[in-house]
Amino acid sequence: MAITGGGKDALFDQLNLGLSGFSNTSIDVLDVKQNHIAAMHLGFMLPWVQINSWYTLLHPWYFPPNEKEAFTYYARLRHSLNPYIYSAAIENHLTGKPILRAMPLEFPDDREVDNMIYQYMFGDNILVGVFSDSVYLPQGKWINFWDNEIRNGGKKIHAGYPQNRGGAMFVKAGAIIAYREISDYLGEEPLHKVQLSVYPQGRSEYTLYEDDGVSFDYEKGKIASTRFTSHAENKSLEFVIEATQGDYNGRPLSRGYSINFFTIKKPATVKVNGKITDKWSYDGSGKLSLEVDRQENERTQILITN
Repeated sequence: MAITGGGKDALFDQLNLGLSGFSNTSIDVLDVKQNHIAAMHLGFMLPWVQINSWYTLLHPWYFPPNEKEAFTYYARLRHSLNPYIYSAAIENHLTGKPILRAMPLEFPDDREVDNMIYQYMFGDNILVGVFSDSVYLPQGKWINFWDNEIRNGGKKIHAGYPQNRGGAMFVKAGAIIAYREISDYLGEEPLHKVQLSVYPQGRSEYTLYEDDGVSFDYEKGKIASTRFTSHAENKSLEFVIEATQGDYNGRPLSRGYSINFFTIKKPATVKVNGKITDKWSYDGSGKLSLEVDRQENERTQILITN
């Protein structure tokens, strides 16, 4: 379901559609009357992206350089987030929970979010703020997507973001977010490498859902799921990739994982399945990057100790 026109009113409609059981929704991303970069920030973080421009020439190749750069960035971000978005779509198929979630749906016990129409949850773990510099963070810790600054929740904050980006984005502490490498188009080749961004906080988990991406076999149960768990304590972090369950035509039997752990201290040792590995690097700003190859029908344990 798509709504013509963009802007604030269209977002209000999107939130209500999600609350009414609709998940595959979108709007016309660009409109001559609005801030185009803010519109991209909203439009690329919706269940579907629709660049309609049926009555104006609002095509990206006509944009000035700064807007063209922003469009390219958001298009690539959206492309890389496909595993996360597709998992949310399959979760919607299985449970009815929409991809775009009004704040009261995700935080029903927090009265502060009851009337919030300029921010929402995109899937389980990404909070998107639009058309406002003010964002309310629910209880808990949140990580600024743009600079990895940790913020405490339970209050409204001024949310900064880079000059050529269109709005605020925060990641819930404990989040595990799946990405893919950039390609010319989705389906160009199988997903042989999964990229994960992990924001450790206590115990958390995430399930990556996949199917063949082409047919309606998911309606017959042809779905694979891979469960990730994270358990952070004072001096250690255990991250587990469980054996993949289920099957679909063309499912990879083995593949690589590029895992980025954020907001952690430099470790003394990193072990994969009990063996010390040197396939990691630390950038000094709280990010540890690790490469892991595995058979998808086997459980993989990663143990990081300080």
